[in-house]
Amino acid sequence: MIRRFFFLIAMMLTWPVLAGEKEGGIIGTGVIGQITGLEHFEVSGMRFDFAPDIELKGVKSVDDLDMGMTLALSTGLNGNSWQIETLRHMPLLSGPITGPGEVMGVAVAGVLPDQGSVQVDGFWSEGGIFASRVADWTEETAQVSGMYDGQGRVGQVVVAGVNLSGIEAGETLTVTGQFVHGALIVDTVMQGPFMDVSPELVLLEGFFLPEVTSTSWSLQGIAVSDAGDAAKPDELVRRCALRGRADFSRVALTPAEDAIVRSFCVSASN
Repeated sequence: MIRRFFFLIAMMLTWPVLAGEKEGGIIGTGVIGQITGLEHFEVSGMRFDFAPDIELKGVKSVDDLDMGMTLALSTGLNGNSWQIETLRHMPLLSGPITGPGEVMGVAVAGVLPDQGSVQVDGFWSEGGIFASRVADWTEETAQVSGMYDGQGRVGQVVVAGVNLSGIEAGETLTVTGQFVHGALIVDTVMQGPFMDVSPELVLLEGFFLPEVTSTSWSLQGIAVSDAGDAAKPDELVRRCALRGRADFSRVALTPAEDAIVRSFCVSASN
């Protein structure tokens, strides 16, 4: 009995250490990218299952998901499969066509109607948006999701009518309002791409863009301090970012962390 008592005490004292090793120090995983497969559901080339209690924003059910949609996902490992726990549809633009090949004053590389309003999913680039999906937009409000430049633009759309002075340049915002005379008059602002706490390990798909606050580059708002030849603005890439860095070194990771990175990132990155 005494031996069993000391065994239980030892297990209680070592449990936090064992649990920490199991988690590998990485708190949460996520994805910002496009739907690349529907039959076997894929986002940015990575296969996912849906958690039974999945939370949705921007779509009513998983049956409404469509190829090319831009999504922000919070995910978790369940056995040998990665599951989506929260899913947010995050189109880049939703609003009026303002000229040939142009939505809300932003150049869009994709097939657009001559007039009306559309919803555009895709990738921000230096020259505008590479569209992965264009759909009809029937709402009266307009919306933009992109990086805030600290000087009144989200993505490449001028925003006005609200004080954004407390928000730092480089943060991802989703702004909704009325598009009037070349500017989006803001009604609501959502900070960050995820529905809950931002995960530490994130798979990103997109184009490298110049950082708004420095001379380095960013991918989906994640800084890359010394990208060198890796930052090619005209090349669509998939990269993982760990704790806010896309240029992290796996050498510094614990074995448990490295196992998570290999499972979550390597197969889907290029």
